[in-house]
This record gives sequence, structure tokens and C-alpha cells, in this order.
Amino acid sequence: MEVEHPTPLTYVEKQLICREETTSNTPSYATRIWKATESNNIREVYRLIATSFINIINTTYDEVAGADLFHNLHEHDSEKASPLACKKMKDSSKPESCLEGCTLLHLACDLNYDVMLELLLQFGADINRSDYHGRTPLHHCIFSGNNKLAKFVIRRGADVSIKDGGGRGALERAMEMGAITDDELLILLSEGK
Repeated sequence: MEVEHPTPLTYVEKQLICREETTSNTPSYATRIWKATESNNIREVYRLIATSFINIINTTYDEVAGADLFHNLHEHDSEKASPLACKKMKDSSKPESCLEGCTLLHLACDLNYDVMLELLLQFGADINRSDYHGRTPLHHCIFSGNNKLAKFVIRRGADVSIKDGGGRGALERAMEMGAITDDELLILLSEGK
């Protein structure tokens, strides 16, 4: 008797995954994966990615139930340009104070969750996606002063030449924050210009 093996497409389409029943009381996948990422619950993030009917890896804060969306969709580009001009962001070293447009990767960078960052990247998260203020996850690492994670995202494919809404790249933002004392980070930022 010949045993039938699942085709590779069966795995890609997640046909072997037990799906959970969703009800009107169940929070959306976006809300649940955001909360799981925020609490660094790697197991839950992995489970949600595997069981979701849609690709939720690039979920943004805007999709989360109860998100505190500060900006008016009809603002002019000049009003939203610089992250430093955002009235909600009182401290530039805390980019998480304005999460509008941020993805799970932005959140993992803000919270310094390196393993979570790698998990999200393994599932295809967009490392160069910009938030409302044009900041990439690399910009978030720079604003947070997280040199270790900044070097990690550069090595994983972050484009250092991307300008934020204020027209500044990661190297320029790092220099604005003061002297770059990490020689390796300076070299990585300079090489990508």
C-alpha cells in the first residue's frame, strides 16, 4: 500500500493547521499579534502567524483595536514631515510615543526585542517599511540609541539610505543624536550611503 504524502503546496497553504474558531468577541489577529509582540511572547506570535488565514506579518499599529491614532489623514505632507516636529513625540529618543503606521518590526526595535525581530524577519516582515513619519525600523533603533539592534537590522538588509519624513537618513539622525561612539555602526551607516 502506497502512502500519500502532502504536497509542498499543502504546507504553504497551511492546510495542516488546526484553525481556531473566531467569534465577534475575539480580538482581531492584528490586535492579538500586536499585543503578543509588545509583551515579547514569541510562542504566541509564532502561533498567530501560523494560524492566520491572511498574512499578518506586516501588521501596523493602525489596525489594532483601540489604537491611539493622533494624526489627521488629511494633514499636508509638510505637517507630517519630520518626526521631530510631531506634537505627540515629546522626546526623540522615544519613537514609540507616536506609533502611527508602525509595524511589528518597529515595535520590536523600540522595545529592544532582538529574538522577536529575527522571528518577524524569518516570516518576511518588511525591514524597510516606513511609519507615518517616514521612519524605518532602523530609524527607530537610531532614535532609541540601540546600536546593537541597529547593526543587526543593517546586516539583515535595512537600507541605510532611506530618508525619514524630515529628509534625514539613519547616519544623519545618529549624528544629530551626538557623537557616534560605536565605530562598527558608523562604518555600516557610512558604507550604505
